[in-house]
Amino acid sequence: MDILDAVQATAYLAAAGRAEADPFAGLFLEAMDDSSRALAASGRGEVLARTRLLDVMLLDLLRVAPGSAVVNVGAGLCARPYRLDLSACRETIEIDALPVLQFKDSILSGYQASCPLRRIPGDARSLPPLPAPAIVLTEGLLVYLTHDEIAALATALAALPGPVDWLADIVSTDSAAAMKTLAAQANSPLTLSGLDSLRVFEGAGWTVHDYRALPVNRPPGRPSPPGKASHRIVDGVIHLRLSH
Repeated sequence: MDILDAVQATAYLAAAGRAEADPFAGLFLEAMDDSSRALAASGRGEVLARTRLLDVMLLDLLRVAPGSAVVNVGAGLCARPYRLDLSACRETIEIDALPVLQFKDSILSGYQASCPLRRIPGDARSLPPLPAPAIVLTEGLLVYLTHDEIAALATALAALPGPVDWLADIVSTDSAAAMKTLAAQANSPLTLSGLDSLRVFEGAGWTVHDYRALPVNRPPGRPSPPGKASHRIVDGVIHLRLSH
């Protein structure tokens, strides 16, 4: 059976895109077909930029909140606990579909993570009980969810006990449309939904603590990331905190 029948193709695309920044990503790439490789190459700059931003923002948070659990929702083939020193966290919890986690286990079983690591089958639509305080990561996930699914995830995370910080990359509706076109050209159709405002987070009680634009493919004159009170979307990484 082709491994792509058993795991989400999007997990491979993300791994391929960040291969330059993630030495473990190359371990997963042999399972990709030619069309997936072409699609991954087309978005490599954006994936690398978001990975590096998330790395920096996560490590900064762990310096001020050591002992937090790092919860990676839709973890895919992310190898962050192996390539970064996350020893300051209490544990890392990775949540994704069972076939993804099983394949990941099979590839990384010979490597040592820098922190205690648990993998839990599940998805963003039905989260298992999670510890707190927590730093939640959603990398390359929200663009595949509908507005209602993002709202449900935001509400579920807001209900966690104790302090919660949420790091997420966000994609505008225009960028999502462009990504769908590229995917169709590579014979890898994807269902993508970008954001046209931050209200989906604010409605669940979240406020933007930090917002960093992706420093790739930005023509002269393109605006800076929106401020905390703005609803204009620029592709980037946001740090959310509860407003109550």
